[in-house]
Order: sequence, then C-alpha cells, then structure tokens
Amino acid sequence: MLIKRKQTPSGFKTPKIKQPDKNRAFELSELNLAVLAAIWIGNAMLIYHLFQSTLIPLLTISRWYFLFGLVGFGAAFLLRKRLRLSILDGLYFNVFVTGPLCMLLFLGINQIGLKTYTEQYKIVDYKANGGKYTLELENKAYGEFWRIRNVSYDSRPARMHEIEFTFSDGLLGYKVLKDSRLY
Repeated sequence: MLIKRKQTPSGFKTPKIKQPDKNRAFELSELNLAVLAAIWIGNAMLIYHLFQSTLIPLLTISRWYFLFGLVGFGAAFLLRKRLRLSILDGLYFNVFVTGPLCMLLFLGINQIGLKTYTEQYKIVDYKANGGKYTLELENKAYGEFWRIRNVSYDSRPARMHEIEFTFSDGLLGYKVLKDSRLY
C-alpha cells in the first residue's frame, strides 16, 4: 500500500534564515541620509567659496578630495566591525562627510596667510562670459585660473587698462587671492 507524504516543491525542508538583531547593527535611516545630504550641500557651498579665491588647479583639488575620501574609506573599512558599519555605510560617510570636511579643513587652513603682496598686469583683452567679463592678461598670466580673472559687468574693463591682485601665500603652499582692483 502506498502512503502519500506532503513535501515542499523541491522536496527539501526550507532552511530557517537567522535575521540579524537590528538593535546591534548600525543602519542609516532615511533621516540620517537626509542629514548627510544637508551636511554635504553646506560643505559644497563653503568649498566652492574657498576654492574661488585659492589658486589651485581643478585637477589638483580633485586629487586631494579623492585622497581624503580614500583614506577615510580605508579607516572605515578597517574599523567597520568596531563601528558596526557596512561597507556601503562607510562609503556614504566618506562621500558625504569625511571627504568634504577634510577638503573644507584643507582649504580653510590654506586661507591663513601671513604676508601679502601685490601683482599688476595689463589687460590685453576681455570677453563677455555669463554675466561677467573674463579678462585676458599680458603674457597669459593666470590663464588657468579664469575664476580670478572674472569681473562683473559693472566694472567696465574697456575704461580700465590694468588689474592689481593682492595675494598671500597660503599656509599649505597655494596662493590665495585677497583682493583685486581694476584701474
């Protein structure tokens, strides 16, 4: 006589999966991610403001940002068990917090300059560019740093023949523009 037995479709018992204890593991909630995004936006605005007056090429500042993020990610990776972070959480913290804060600190420390000096250049040409004039200076001075050669439409560079920059050498070695004046 045949006896019918009840089986799962695969013929095997379904294993019970042990769920991690949610109180022990660190998790980023939507609120935490929103706070990280707000911190990142605030840092980005401050970094942009400091970057405008620092004579540092975009590629160099990108390398510094990458280095800060890499070092922070490495620290988070090594301490992930102690901090109860997943690899993705460590990446979030470094993209949104560690990298921008280190960059802000880097640019802020570089803003400290003790000795100021001035440089004068003749204006060779100027072009209208997005609400501002971009000046071309003699000997293509500061050609890579268009952001310090921008002047507002109100300044009327057609009547001006020279520009004077006041710089200081930053504490970390990058020039910082303190003031500029057309005359």
